[in-house]
Amino acid sequence: MTTFRSILGSIVCISLPIVSIGIANAGGDVAKPFKDSTNNSAVKRSAMTIERGNAEKNLTESFSLSSRLPAPGGRCDLSTRQVMNLDPGNYRWHDEDVNDTFADPDFPGYALKSARLCIKYNDVDLTSYRAYTPELNVVQFGSSTIGILPGENGKTLTKCWNVKPRLQKNTRANIPFIVNIDAAHDFKHWAVYLHQAALSTCHTRTISPPWLPIPPIRY
Repeated sequence: MTTFRSILGSIVCISLPIVSIGIANAGGDVAKPFKDSTNNSAVKRSAMTIERGNAEKNLTESFSLSSRLPAPGGRCDLSTRQVMNLDPGNYRWHDEDVNDTFADPDFPGYALKSARLCIKYNDVDLTSYRAYTPELNVVQFGSSTIGILPGENGKTLTKCWNVKPRLQKNTRANIPFIVNIDAAHDFKHWAVYLHQAALSTCHTRTISPPWLPIPPIRY
């Protein structure tokens, strides 16, 4: 975020409300107070929604996580959606990681057809010309990292991953979800607005072959 960056050798006078004043870090974002710096305190999970018999609806890499489009030729006997609201009104810094879990949507009699995890966020300075040390927000789903949040200064984006293999390997009722904020620093340098994360799945019914009648034995 380039707003209110300090520039060596120059003084900029701007009339602003006192509440917006922050401490600028060299090359980084402005240090704004986070409402509650305790990890997970700003995470609000909605209940899992389950739909049966509808066309497959998976999240796409669009501006809004509410956009759910049917996949061509695909159908779901059962689909689920879980949303994690991440308090988008506050910056998150290196010590304000997201460390939570999604429920594993594993249902007897249904096979997982597809699964997608999407995160909507703002102001990742990965490609910014000011990012001498790029902002690295590392995303983990399951037992290992799935990638980093791409982006540039001041842009709102949605990044999605195919997480079907990770759900299939998971053996617990919940599956870890972690966003390691500004993993390259241990002080306030880069910050990000996290809007929400959503896990969407599609399942098909498992149909067992019927038992064939045993013909009578003739002597």
